[in-house]
Amino acid sequence: MSDNDLALGRLLHFLSRTPYWKNMLVVVTEDDPQGGIDHVDAHRSVLMLAGPYVKRGYVSHTHANFGSLLRMIYTLTDAGFVNHYDLTASLLTDFFTDKPDYTPYTLVPVDARIFDPQKAMDVYHKTFDWEKIKQGPMLDDEGEQRKWFYEQQGKGN
Repeated sequence: MSDNDLALGRLLHFLSRTPYWKNMLVVVTEDDPQGGIDHVDAHRSVLMLAGPYVKRGYVSHTHANFGSLLRMIYTLTDAGFVNHYDLTASLLTDFFTDKPDYTPYTLVPVDARIFDPQKAMDVYHKTFDWEKIKQGPMLDDEGEQRKWFYEQQGKGN
């Protein structure tokens, strides 16, 4: 779980610093609980949204299902509904605000007592450098982004 949280944090840290962030919505969910039984209901799953028009720190109490998620996507993209279930699902408008917050997300280091990213990288003989990760690639230079990507892969240019 902590490894997944780190990966999501790295993605949001990066994406929120791109020029595309002003029009972006990041949707995070599971395809289904896969037997990861919740303490309330085995069918319950996580839904997280991130973007400049998403309320930060907000917890919705609107009943939602995958139909709701699809309805939100179809509504935001102005696409037609596929079926009656999408059309009548709850619309998750309470997640959003009309006053965007363009402040980028900042990656927070994980607690090494729970998950040590360096130990995970040891098998690859790589170093996990928080400062370099927080810095990220030069976002306004596509060539620099490509170079950074290949350096992370250990493949050169």
